[in-house]
Amino acid sequence: MASNIDSGFAYLERNAGVTSWQLRPEGEPVLNFVKPLPAPWLLVVVNTAVAPMLNADVLPGLSALSESIVRESAIAFVNSTTSPGLEGATLDVDDGTRQSEQWRSSLGFAAEFTLKRPIFNGYWGVGIIGGSLSDQSEFVADNGQTVQLDLTREVVALRGSFGLSLPINQYVKIRPYLSLSVSDLQTESIVGGLSDLPAPDPQTTTAVFNTSAQMLSTTGSVEALFSRWYGEKRLELSVHYHLIHTDAISEDNPVLQTKAWNDVLQLKSRYSGPTGLTSLGRSWRWLLYANHTNFVSQKKISLGYTSLFEFGGGMEWRMNIKPLDWFGWQMLGIKAGVITSEHVEGYFLGMTAS
Repeated sequence: MASNIDSGFAYLERNAGVTSWQLRPEGEPVLNFVKPLPAPWLLVVVNTAVAPMLNADVLPGLSALSESIVRESAIAFVNSTTSPGLEGATLDVDDGTRQSEQWRSSLGFAAEFTLKRPIFNGYWGVGIIGGSLSDQSEFVADNGQTVQLDLTREVVALRGSFGLSLPINQYVKIRPYLSLSVSDLQTESIVGGLSDLPAPDPQTTTAVFNTSAQMLSTTGSVEALFSRWYGEKRLELSVHYHLIHTDAISEDNPVLQTKAWNDVLQLKSRYSGPTGLTSLGRSWRWLLYANHTNFVSQKKISLGYTSLFEFGGGMEWRMNIKPLDWFGWQMLGIKAGVITSEHVEGYFLGMTAS
């Protein structure tokens, strides 16, 4: 009889009393082998490695393994990296019980395109996204051991979007669109300081676990955009709502064979004006911006935060061209900003295009 136990951070597969894993004494190279693992040892590994890392509010002792938290933490990382409307960022989380670094970056383009007869335009976008998460935690287990858990997640995704842009009046338009993304998620977990276990030769050890999952995300988005010129200055305000359905598949981690719904709300504002500088006959404009992102359905224990604030500025080169008389390419720019929230510090620096 086969049984599977997964921590999200450490995964063991037990089949007829045999478990595939990696184990090494501290200071020694990693050894790959298969050996019998008694059930009590398996439970100690899982219980000591999981709960404190998944729960940002460490409780006395260690709680039982929760499969729902495992799923939520993996999906939260993917959504906070690949959701439409998110730009590149580097984030540091430090709440006293958890230190982590997360970054995301993307290469893509989105624009409206002209439909000849209707009064509305079409909207499309494509992008390649990458991200990484590194978590470190040290804690004391129920038996008094000091256990260290290092987690690394990496994701690469491809996303495409298609929809409409509906003018309401000269200042406001509504943009509904659908996005499809495919993500490959890889996770490595290192649990160090395991000792006093019911092993033939008890010693302090480090166990290494690797899992993978592929995720298909379907996102329905609605954006309300306001834009108005005040002389040569321009004010832009927008509200973005994204409803995400994620279908996860994993060959080596049955707990991640799951489906989930999540939603993200974004508020964005921009104020820009002329600089008097030109390149190739096109003007450069300065800009200031402020954004707020709320991962509405995300729990804080998943990544250590549920919302982010971003403030910054930059320069934009206003191109205002329409390649092939089909879609508009308005600008190419560079901007930098700071990102903050409770126990979170971060920044953004990169190029933008629309």
